[in-house]
Amino acid sequence: MSVTFIRNHPYVAAVIAALICTFLTAVGSAAAQIGGLAEVPAYLIMTASVALSILAGLWLLRRFRLSAREAGFRRPASGSARSVWFCVPLLLMEAIPLAVYGPAFARPGVEYAALALFTVVVGFNEELYFRGLSFSFLLGKSRKQAVIGSSLIFGVLHAANALSGTQPAEVLLQIAFAFLAGLTLALIISITRSLWIGIVWHIVHNFISFSTELAFDRTALVVITAQVLILAIYTVGLWKRGTAAA
Repeated sequence: MSVTFIRNHPYVAAVIAALICTFLTAVGSAAAQIGGLAEVPAYLIMTASVALSILAGLWLLRRFRLSAREAGFRRPASGSARSVWFCVPLLLMEAIPLAVYGPAFARPGVEYAALALFTVVVGFNEELYFRGLSFSFLLGKSRKQAVIGSSLIFGVLHAANALSGTQPAEVLLQIAFAFLAGLTLALIISITRSLWIGIVWHIVHNFISFSTELAFDRTALVVITAQVLILAIYTVGLWKRGTAAA
């Protein structure tokens, strides 16, 4: 791909970037499963795979002449004090599973340390590709298309979870959740010009999700539904401002 290719085919470029992220991330997961690794070495292998994806993403930034600041690695443009309010609905959403299930941390501390490292690189990696690269590519079309397009790609690629034996109904919920989360995060970066709020939320969300390891039962369905409602309301609230021309 070249800068000219991205200008002429932004959607193709956005999808290719997202597929690179998904493939490199999946390599580590597949290696851990094939090797039958225990929790800690599995997380470390997956962390290394995601770190490789991050390096590839940073190379793509240079390749397509995007500065780190242009991609969103900057302080929120709305000001640090005002930007705190963008985090409130996201934190409320993560408080729901903690309130329902409680912080039942029963595994050895080293497992949670490895999980924390993994969720940090995953949060950084996915925001770099989906709200950094893909969003930036689609901005050439319009701000609204960048928000919707990057969110659709983010949601659809979460269908890859079906390959790991996840129930179809759960996969559909994950896609819907990912699409709404993608919309919210894309609107936030559209307004603040910063990836950091999305990165922090992504880390917190993944750590809580992976550490609780909830069964897909009626209670989990209620929790996910409540989170989706919060995301939907938040998206509506951000929509007009986030999709307005810069």
